[in-house]
Amino acid sequence: MASNIQLNDLIEALAGAVIEAQDSIEQHQISNLLGYFDENNRPKSLVVRLPSIHPQAEEGSEDLYRAPLLPLVSSNMLKIKDVEITFDVDLGQFTEEPAPDPKRVDSGGQDDEASRKGIFVDIAGSKQSKSGSIHVVLRVESTEPTDGASRLMNHLSQTQGVYKTFKAD
Repeated sequence: MASNIQLNDLIEALAGAVIEAQDSIEQHQISNLLGYFDENNRPKSLVVRLPSIHPQAEEGSEDLYRAPLLPLVSSNMLKIKDVEITFDVDLGQFTEEPAPDPKRVDSGGQDDEASRKGIFVDIAGSKQSKSGSIHVVLRVESTEPTDGASRLMNHLSQTQGVYKTFKAD
């Protein structure tokens, strides 16, 4: 199995993996948010019975208080803070691609006269170390809710309150 790869391709692949990881975190957070709404997109609520504090309520009356769940729980918005990737590689061959033919300039209009240089690396690693060893450290951090999420939670908080007072049995 060939283990040589251009170094810039390896770095692009690693960066792509980090981007996909952040996308996966965001998709999980969206599905978690959707869990606070029913199949008709109405907010799920918690109904509690509280002693009525209404001045005109009879003795022993209770209020049914409805509170949407989303503003009651802390939202754990995460993002990738930083990534540290260390690995051992052996340097491979140095390549130099010829400059593009000026007669065959692509539609982008970029006429790059300089040749492209690249270097291959052996991703199997150094002969003295474990083959293919890699060490990845991925740190995530909690972030403040987005402006949209804050507005939604604020609006839901304003909809909570007493919706019925009754005489308890």
